[in-house]
Amino acid sequence: MKTHESKERKHLIVNTPYLLYTPGLKGTGERLRLLLNDADWVVANRYRGTFRVRGIVTDQNTGKRYRIQGAACGLQCRCDATAEEV
Repeated sequence: MKTHESKERKHLIVNTPYLLYTPGLKGTGERLRLLLNDADWVVANRYRGTFRVRGIVTDQNTGKRYRIQGAACGLQCRCDATAEEV
């Protein structure tokens, strides 16, 4: 990793056993910051970058469960995964 890249990605470094997932909240478009455990991370990234991502994950901070749905992304696309509270 180059020096300029590490400065830009510094906010992604978390000293916890959880991984950050940031889908948009369905309906409002608000950006969520979900901390996922390893099992939920696998669900969220199984078919990354496609419409096939579907599943239910739990935010480790709040204990709330979200139904996630993937989005296909390309060079001209600004799609993002969405989540709705279950």
